[in-house]
Amino acid sequence: MGAGTWAHSFEEDEGDIQVYRPRATYPFPPSRRGRETLDFDPAGRASAGMPGPDDRMMPRATAPNFEVVEAGPDILKVRMH
Repeated sequence: MGAGTWAHSFEEDEGDIQVYRPRATYPFPPSRRGRETLDFDPAGRASAGMPGPDDRMMPRATAPNFEVVEAGPDILKVRMH
């Protein structure tokens, strides 16, 4: 898993495991609720985004606290704490 933006693919969630896919390359189906994101910088630090009232992405007020369960080039599975 490298730097970049991963979007929540909530359709694929498994219980308490949230699934994220690369935002730039994954063909997400349309969603009325928008998709939260995890953004990783080159040093591996994470920040989170969420859709705002006008559908533009906004930074999440608190830093994400999560455990990576699985990571690959096309999938990221996390458990939020």
